[in-house]
Amino acid sequence: MTNTDAGGGDRLALAVLTQYRMGTTQQLHRVLAPRVRIEQTRRRLAKLRAEGLVDRVTLPQAGRLRAWFPTAYGV
Repeated sequence: MTNTDAGGGDRLALAVLTQYRMGTTQQLHRVLAPRVRIEQTRRRLAKLRAEGLVDRVTLPQAGRLRAWFPTAYGV
């Protein structure tokens, strides 16, 4: 993994997605860091996406709700 947080935050996010296979931003926020602002979770997921470890889809009937999933490289 390139440029991942050695403290475990990025690894934890990737591990959670790998275990659950898919989750919305809000669901991941509740599991990963419920005591911080959701923007921090969004930034972490965006960073993992930029590294090719996770990707997202926009759910068709849920407005802008996004579901995240690990890529083959991330797994």
